[in-house]
Amino acid sequence: MRLKEWRLTHKMTLDACAKALGIGHARNYQRYESGAHSPDAPIIQKIMRLTNGAVTPEDMHADRIDWLKANKPAVFEGVDAVQPIIEAAE
Repeated sequence: MRLKEWRLTHKMTLDACAKALGIGHARNYQRYESGAHSPDAPIIQKIMRLTNGAVTPEDMHADRIDWLKANKPAVFEGVDAVQPIIEAAE
């Protein structure tokens, strides 16, 4: 589940979520929610606890990837050209 979806489902404000996580400002929390910023490990742990595991690190990573693709697509240039070193077992 995406962080914003969780917040809206639970009818919480940006400010309430920021305070619950010990984040200084609602705007900082909103940046995690949108994927504009990646939370560090302690914040990820707090988010997982706050959401009772409904929002996972993978969900937050997906938010970040989506934000980057929409706002900074150049960072993905050449990604498709990278070849795996170890091939998957058949």
